[in-house]
Amino acid sequence: MSTTEQPARRDRTHLLYISVIVAVVLGIVVGLLAPKTGLALKPLGDGFIALIKMMITPIIFCTIVVGVGSIARAAKVGKVGGLAITYFVVMSFVALAIGLIVGNIVQPGTGLHLTDALSKAGEKQAGTPTDTNTFLLGIIPTTLVSSLTSGQVLQALFVALLVGFAIQAIGAKAAPVLRGVEAIQRVVFKILAMIMWAAP
Repeated sequence: MSTTEQPARRDRTHLLYISVIVAVVLGIVVGLLAPKTGLALKPLGDGFIALIKMMITPIIFCTIVVGVGSIARAAKVGKVGGLAITYFVVMSFVALAIGLIVGNIVQPGTGLHLTDALSKAGEKQAGTPTDTNTFLLGIIPTTLVSSLTSGQVLQALFVALLVGFAIQAIGAKAAPVLRGVEAIQRVVFKILAMIMWAAP
């Protein structure tokens, strides 16, 4: 009986880091020496950001479904969820504190001399604020599938939690569904790895 060992795949992550650093340096050089050329390259950056946005919803859905569906007891899910919410609240306060400190010290925007026309344009881009009921109802998608295609992160998170809890409640009979989502998750992360190589 002969056994053939497959050679271990080399980790090329460090090459990606080096490539990103080199690309940043080249970007600075192009911006200083040929700013018009740098501006002409803006569609490349916009395309990369669009690719990243494209991956956010499937990553959230697969990760939450696999995470919640794999936990055997609902009490453990509640504990993990409580820790996640606590972490989110604490980090939000930290981010808010950093923003307030930096804003008061650096005072960004001073000396710009904004006109009324620019202020109105900024208000138009920001949009009208929504009340609490509209915000909460907006989390509920039109269909289960539309939550994955609309680009609304909260809707995808809500549906992922529902699917995860349903898989957990069904138990062993839902194992094929969980394995299918795990396979989709591997494909999604492989696509994300391919996109990250476009970062430089």
